[in-house]
Amino acid sequence: MDAALVAAVRRLTDPPVDELDAEPAPEPEAITTGPQYWARARVPRPPVTKSRTGITVSPYRLAPDEQVGDPELLRNLRMAAPGLVRTAGEILDIEGPMPLQRLITLLAKRFGIPRLDPQRRHHMTRVVAPQFRVIEDFAWPTGTKPATWRSARRVGDPSVRRLADISREELLNAMEFVLGGVDELSAEELLTETATLLGYPRIPGPMRGWVVDALTRGIESGRFAERDEAIRLP
Repeated sequence: MDAALVAAVRRLTDPPVDELDAEPAPEPEAITTGPQYWARARVPRPPVTKSRTGITVSPYRLAPDEQVGDPELLRNLRMAAPGLVRTAGEILDIEGPMPLQRLITLLAKRFGIPRLDPQRRHHMTRVVAPQFRVIEDFAWPTGTKPATWRSARRVGDPSVRRLADISREELLNAMEFVLGGVDELSAEELLTETATLLGYPRIPGPMRGWVVDALTRGIESGRFAERDEAIRLP
């Protein structure tokens, strides 16, 4: 990474000291550069939108967590394995790529266990994880290839899905969607519009590093081009 990119990343990840303990800022007005992405959550929006670069943005669907099995079934994980894997597959088919540990937590709830102790979580993970593609601790639906996946999902309520629960691949897809509608944006504008596209009024401080890291990877891989501190598609 060259010196200019390092400096840009530091500017994005290091907020001013006086902002660290400040109250959350009110939702800013949508920036004037670039397209607007249904910036107000209550504004009607199409169920699926496709960019000129082929990225599809659709509503995020939250998998149900109502109980489907008795907790006693998990006393013998070898016997319970087929049901666990099948239910995990159903969850992933609805929600798409998600943190492996969130999948395990939701899976436990489906079997009537609201909270897992570390040992049981470990054993459930050993049963479930090998049955799916897991990249950087994100589990992927069967048949979905991260390298060719061209989707992003927008939340209606930001509280149902943290930005840190969005895979880097999905963040990069959302960034490409944004850049597909403009000539170029500054890194800060790109982050702001990406968050707006995904349904978030702002990027919370603790999650900022995750989003910035995705942008950095997009630049380093050549997916995005940087010139004069502006980001564009190659």
